[in-house]
Amino acid sequence: MKNIAPMLVALSLTVTISGCNSTGSNETEEKKAGHSQSTNENEPRSVDTILVASKHLENTVRIPAELSAFRDVGIHPKVQGFVKSVTVDRGSAVTTGQVLIEIVAPELEANYQESRAKFETASSALAQAQSNVANFIAQQEEAEAKVEAEEANYKRIQFAAKTAGAIAPVDLEAAEKTLQGSKAHVRAAEQAVIGARSELQVQKGRIRSAKQALISIGETKAYLTVRAPFNGTITERNVHEGSLVSSTASSTPMLRIQETSKLRLLVPVPEEDISCIKQGEAMKFTVPAFVGKIFTGTVARISHGLERKTRTMIIELDVPNTSKELEPGMYAEVVWQMRRPYTTLFVPATAVVSANDKTFVVKVKNNKAEKVNISRGQTMGKEVEVVGDLEPGDQVVLQASEEIKPGAIVHPKLLSQLEANKSEGHGEE
Repeated sequence: MKNIAPMLVALSLTVTISGCNSTGSNETEEKKAGHSQSTNENEPRSVDTILVASKHLENTVRIPAELSAFRDVGIHPKVQGFVKSVTVDRGSAVTTGQVLIEIVAPELEANYQESRAKFETASSALAQAQSNVANFIAQQEEAEAKVEAEEANYKRIQFAAKTAGAIAPVDLEAAEKTLQGSKAHVRAAEQAVIGARSELQVQKGRIRSAKQALISIGETKAYLTVRAPFNGTITERNVHEGSLVSSTASSTPMLRIQETSKLRLLVPVPEEDISCIKQGEAMKFTVPAFVGKIFTGTVARISHGLERKTRTMIIELDVPNTSKELEPGMYAEVVWQMRRPYTTLFVPATAVVSANDKTFVVKVKNNKAEKVNISRGQTMGKEVEVVGDLEPGDQVVLQASEEIKPGAIVHPKLLSQLEANKSEGHGEE
């Protein structure tokens, strides 16, 4: 028993020492591993970088559009009446001033004849008034001449009466009364002339009114002959001989004429591209009716107003169509080689990272990584338009990721655009 006790104590000490050595060894290995990991994280990493470039956005944009007639007019009657004849039909090519429809309106013809009679009556009355004025002026002149003669005679008698017994007093008195009567006739003639002239002005007013009424009805009567307002094609016909037509605006047009030798191409340009529109710029387009054929139009009108629902702005292109291949109403696809008039910043698409509702690039400055929040714009090939705290010539990481932490030490290798393109191509493979 005495020999067993020392053996148990020795065994216990051996186990304890062994356990202590094992624990110490594990702690040492963990410390070494942690130190090694910390050392790897702090070691500078090599990254490929590229310069932020300032460029004009250039893109090929495809926009659905629609062709319409350059001029499109529904022809309505000016007066109510019955269609006498129609000289054209759907598809007829017409020229300016060509007779299209003849209308008859008996009431209008009766009104015209009545106005013409009133004008002729007013013309006769005017002529009579002019004659009266001339007659009264002649009478006035005659009366004035008579007054002059009698006044001279009265003065001779008055002079002779100064000699006693040469002229009887009764003769002098008679000469004086005759002179006074002649002067009264002159005053009456003057009043007659004034009255005649006043009547002449009244008749002139009446004839002007009668003439204007005759012209007005005559112009309205001229609308009974419907003529083409411009060169074009009849695209719609809704009346025939004997049809009753009305001048109300809500009525169906008798004919519809469209100018198709030149068309309008209505192009709804998206809001983000309106700054690239240039007056007079040529745009190419295609239509399904002519597969493989390319047509050209010129920007002629810019609406300068956006549609609220679509956020697009309509521009109009003038399209020559002398061959009459294109038709109003055709759908077209515009292929627009747009170029923005001002420069913006661009980086490769691989340099842009989107994570946690944020979009950023990793800028390298003084061998340190900086995360710069940006907003994406449009794409141009493999590049992306960016807006943020960047300047042309800044270096950004070509293959950016969240693994590159802000403040991390990096060794940048600046690549040219060609080298960057090759690098991106290799990465895709």
